[in-house]
Amino acid sequence: MFDDDLPKAKKTEDFPRNLELLSVSDLENYIEELESEISRVRQDIEKKNASRNAADSFFK
Repeated sequence: MFDDDLPKAKKTEDFPRNLELLSVSDLENYIEELESEISRVRQDIEKKNASRNAADSFFK
């Protein structure tokens, strides 16, 4: 099994952050991190949907 297959450990300090303490630059970096995470989650959803669809078509 590869490390990529393992669930990512959720770091409590990553999300959500106290935005009051962040500079504009830090906020922009935070947006990039969030968008990257959203992309990763969407890719995982697509993979799971493809697996489910393949199983559904096999068992029909």
